[in-house]
Amino acid sequence: MRLRITIIGAAIVCACAQLAAAESVDMAKRAEELKNLKWGMFICWSFSTFSGKEWTPGVKDVGFFKATGCDTDQWAQTAKEAGMGYILFLTKHHDGFCLWDTKTTDRKVTKAPLGKDVLAALRKSCDKSGVKLALYFSEGDWNWPGAKDGAGGGGGSNPEMKKAQLKELLTEYGPVEYIWFDHAVGDGGLGHKETVEWCHQCQPGTLIGYNHGAPAGEVSLRECGKPGPLGNLSAASYNKDNEAKHKGYLLAEFTYPIQPPHQGGAMWFYSLPVHDNLCMPAEKLYKDYLGAVKFGNIFSADVGPNYEGKLREIDVTTLRKVGEMIKNPPPPPPVALSNGKPAKASSVWNAPGYEADKALDGDESTRWGAAPDARSGWIEVDLEKETQVGRAVIQELGFHRTQEFVVEYKDGENWKALAKGTTIAGEKTLDFTPVTARCFRLNILKASEVPTIEEFQLFPPAAK
Repeated sequence: MRLRITIIGAAIVCACAQLAAAESVDMAKRAEELKNLKWGMFICWSFSTFSGKEWTPGVKDVGFFKATGCDTDQWAQTAKEAGMGYILFLTKHHDGFCLWDTKTTDRKVTKAPLGKDVLAALRKSCDKSGVKLALYFSEGDWNWPGAKDGAGGGGGSNPEMKKAQLKELLTEYGPVEYIWFDHAVGDGGLGHKETVEWCHQCQPGTLIGYNHGAPAGEVSLRECGKPGPLGNLSAASYNKDNEAKHKGYLLAEFTYPIQPPHQGGAMWFYSLPVHDNLCMPAEKLYKDYLGAVKFGNIFSADVGPNYEGKLREIDVTTLRKVGEMIKNPPPPPPVALSNGKPAKASSVWNAPGYEADKALDGDESTRWGAAPDARSGWIEVDLEKETQVGRAVIQELGFHRTQEFVVEYKDGENWKALAKGTTIAGEKTLDFTPVTARCFRLNILKASEVPTIEEFQLFPPAAK
């Protein structure tokens, strides 16, 4: 009996010590440390690498993960060469396949043909390269009781397994900078507030973020978002409501795939060999790196290792180029002729902050929005004098709605076309035969929803 009392007492003392440690960590200081890492490599590698789809339900045999190798040294060394401060690693997607040697299930990589604890290998590679480690974790699981395989929000409920898996990740693999919780298939039966408390018990200094769902944690996750100060809803993407309401955020992270939009195959994971040369330009990544630094964000560029467990050559080359740009910054881009010039629009959203001039202020965190019932519209800029223009840059970053557009200039009382297109879907640069005029406009002829544009910039003809 005395032994039993002693053991219970020791457990209580241990639990109290963990709670005290969690309370003693200065999370504001931890947030500053994370901000100083600036940007990192988000690595998505799982069943979806081999299915060619973002989500991969229905897999019963872990042999579906048929990777023939795993070069974590290449991942970490590339991150180092790119000037990245951390790697954000996918430990488990919605399909429940674990990329570490968990004791909670046989649905894990050490039971697959690869037979290797990928997270343990990555931990060693990160330590060797001087790169920090963060973890992605799908908090729901299609294999848990009550789950609907393949369904959004249908991740079932198994709070004890969720806690056991998080405990393994946070006590067996060294320091974890932050956890990127994916709420796409539910919370797994353990609420966000309770999950934060559990994680802080296991590792007090780990910061926590959720891409959506009930607001909690210290990191606002802007999946497919962009740079911008905390509270900027245009930058927050899917997490707008939480960033507007939650007072506990200490910093924001934004992330998007290094592969641009394309038909067929996945984007967050390795796509298909036919897409091996599709990659965001280094200039785009560098620009968002600068935005992250400017606003105190962190930026996670997503890459997907291939079937051999290596990063694509184009990803390595592109990221190294960004690293060189960070070390030796190129000259700043020219200021747009249109910045700050008088502007007007066909219509404006029915709330302040979406006026035409918001697309001409050189600030990607602001935007013009048309009226709620609009499915077309235009922004006109007056350069105030006759000016030669040969290039337009359009940014439609947060909402890809344009289906048909034309850039025009005013000749007397008539508008004449300079360049036409269909989708913008990000940033589009249009070079055209130079024309000298005073008034120009972006005319969105057709949109799937309310037209909204972050920037419409005009420049002199490109140097040859």
